[in-house]
Amino acid sequence: MTDHSGLRLVALKCQKCGSLLNADTKDIVFYCGNCDSGFELINEKDELVPVNIDFAIPVKKMNAEVVYYPFWVFDANIKIISRDAAGSITGFIMNIFGKEDKNVGKFYIPAFETPLENLRKLGLEFSKAQPEFEVIKKGKLKGCTYSSKDAMKFADFIFLSIEAAKSDTLRSISYDLGLSSPKVIAIPFYKVSGSGLVDGIMGNQY
Repeated sequence: MTDHSGLRLVALKCQKCGSLLNADTKDIVFYCGNCDSGFELINEKDELVPVNIDFAIPVKKMNAEVVYYPFWVFDANIKIISRDAAGSITGFIMNIFGKEDKNVGKFYIPAFETPLENLRKLGLEFSKAQPEFEVIKKGKLKGCTYSSKDAMKFADFIFLSIEAAKSDTLRSISYDLGLSSPKVIAIPFYKVSGSGLVDGIMGNQY
């Protein structure tokens, strides 16, 4: 539906069951608590497209309030086409995924608003750890303000920041991160009084 200003209005209703989607103003990913369906608002098309949304079950147990923060998670298949540097070209995948296998790994990118350095830190720590956890469907997800396309740009930022931090002198690089199968996983964090947040998967403090 288009109003008189030329803007197109998108009804925030679940396309599977018709329920209203509960969301905050800036959200662009929505979870239907009625039928557990997920949707991403694609601005280029002004339409909701299906996306899988899961909630990670805490691995670390703490006696504190749990809040869930959404992450975009991609399958990654990194290919370095060319890299011109003074030193060694090895170790670029090790720095992200913890091992030298380009075909393994999930690339984690925070989907919520957070300072850029915190986004880089969270994305790198989860991507390198490749944590194992079980998932469930849950009743509510809010705060997913970055699109899958935004997340891909952030993945480039994280990758290039690692390359730039290496001891050799990087003159040029051509690569393909090979990100595919985007989904959203809500990661549990504990609110710890006086200590900020502690993630419920690896136990890191932020």
